[in-house]
Amino acid sequence: MRQMPGPAAPSLPSTALPGTELPAPRATSAELARLVHGAPPHVLDAVARHPNTPVTLLGELAVTFPEAVLDNPALPLLRLAQAGHIRAWSGLAVARLAAVDAAPEWVQDLAMRHPDRQARWAVAGRARLSQPRLEQLAGWGEWQLRAAVAQHPDLSADLIQRFSTDTEYGVRLALSARPDLPPDVLRRLRTDPHPLIRRRLQMHALPMTGTGR
Repeated sequence: MRQMPGPAAPSLPSTALPGTELPAPRATSAELARLVHGAPPHVLDAVARHPNTPVTLLGELAVTFPEAVLDNPALPLLRLAQAGHIRAWSGLAVARLAAVDAAPEWVQDLAMRHPDRQARWAVAGRARLSQPRLEQLAGWGEWQLRAAVAQHPDLSADLIQRFSTDTEYGVRLALSARPDLPPDVLRRLRTDPHPLIRRRLQMHALPMTGTGR
């Protein structure tokens, strides 16, 4: 008598849900591009760090994972080999990269040349900037950008002097809020043509001179 086949053994559950697997070290660019669809954040972070990730996809991932993109070991080579594609990254992506404390100078250069103003604003908002970068920002045509730079903690004495005579009163107003203004700049701003600046400077006490009489 033939034995009837029994019920099929249940399949073992997968060790990882679809879309949660990290990319293989040798994953191709096409595989990486497919992997990101619906992937959770930890997978997207891994793709942003993968040396085979296409440069266009890196630009998209930079919006949410800027630190991971900057850590990508292929980025220095892509910067040279596919510079045009990197220059085409969105202003938001470049702004997010430029705002990272560890972002190299070339990323700041990329942001300063980007047509989207938010990329330049990201550079101006950095906690630490070199003096040449501050000089570059100080010469920018957007007065709002100069006003932001006027409040930067690393501003040199020369730039403080320059901003104190800026043609746009909004820049001088921003400068007047600094607690470290030298006496000569304070005196100049106390007689500024704009009343808002003079009013703000009323909160600054003039330094004592002479015998104190």
